Parts: sequence; structure tokens; C-alpha cells
Amino acid sequence: MQRQGPTLAVLPQTEFGLRIFKSTSQAMKTLAGILLLISFGCCGQDTSGNTNRVTEIDRDKDGKIDVRIETVYRGNTKVMMIMSHRNRQNVMAVTTRSYLADGKLVMVESDEDADGTLESITVFRPDTDSFEMFTRQADGSVKPVSTQKLDSIKRQKAVADTSMREFFNKPEMTDKEIRALLERNRQKIEAIKKESKD
Repeated sequence: MQRQGPTLAVLPQTEFGLRIFKSTSQAMKTLAGILLLISFGCCGQDTSGNTNRVTEIDRDKDGKIDVRIETVYRGNTKVMMIMSHRNRQNVMAVTTRSYLADGKLVMVESDEDADGTLESITVFRPDTDSFEMFTRQADGSVKPVSTQKLDSIKRQKAVADTSMREFFNKPEMTDKEIRALLERNRQKIEAIKKESKD
């Protein structure tokens, strides 16, 4: 026998039965109101017509959020993403801010050294693999990264792209094959980084 919540039809038509129904009904309305408030907090639209969606991740299951991703939409089109991680002081801090045009990534600012400043700027040419990188200086000015650093990053990206294509083109890969692919990828990227330092 399945238990159902009280309804007017199953309660005796007494003053007591009506009081239970009214209190249950009020509790349900309160719960519905709370759920609506929570949903507005997680996905709210401001007066400009933009919608924010927030995803929070507790990687180590310690009860504290480790990663927060806020995605901003204009209508149904993604226009910005803000990613935050815990900093050295164990406080959530913005680590990357991504900008999109027509839903395509055009620019990313990132904090590479966890100092609270988004010092790295990458500008992408949509629908191509072309991109440029810049560094924000302490005085706020911006300069292109060295040709050597840009070349190193482009080579690292090419290794990662090749690995991703291999992964997606072979969906039946075993866990062992995936681990081996990731390890080969890590080794190639580390070799590129080492070569760039020499």
C-alpha cells in the first residue's frame, strides 16, 4: 500500500481534518516558495535580459565548494563564463574570465600565478585555431608574450587537440587506454615545456 499525503477527499470532513489540510497546504506553498527562491538564486535573469547560471563543484567532498562556474547568457547565447577556485587563503577567487561573441570564444583572461590578477590574456579568432596571447603588466599596460612562449603554448595545444581527437574518435577506449593516452599527452607537454626553458 502506497502512502499518500492528506487531501480533502481522504480526510474526514471535520474541523480537525480541515486544519490538517490547511496546514499541509500552507507548508507546501512555503516549500514551493523556498524552491522558487533557490532556483532564482541558481539561475537568475536580471533586468538587462541576461541570465546567469551557476555550477558549483566540491571535488574532494569536504563540504566546501572548490570550483564555481558562472555562465552568462543573453537569451540562449552564451556570452561570458567566470571560473573561480579556492586561492592560497582558501577563499574563492576568479581564475578565468571567458568572453564569447555569437556563442564563440573570442577572449580569455586568466590568473596564472594565483595572485588575484588576471594577467594572461588570450584572444581567439573564431572558427580557426589561430590565437594570440598577451600579459597584463603591474601598471595595467598589456604586452604580447614572447614568440618563444606563444610557440610553446601552441605546440602544447596541438598535442592536447590531437589527444582529444584520438579520444573522441575511439569512444570504446578502455580505462587503461585512456590512462596511457593521458600519460603520453602529459609527457609530450612536459617535454615541450622543458625544451622552451632550455
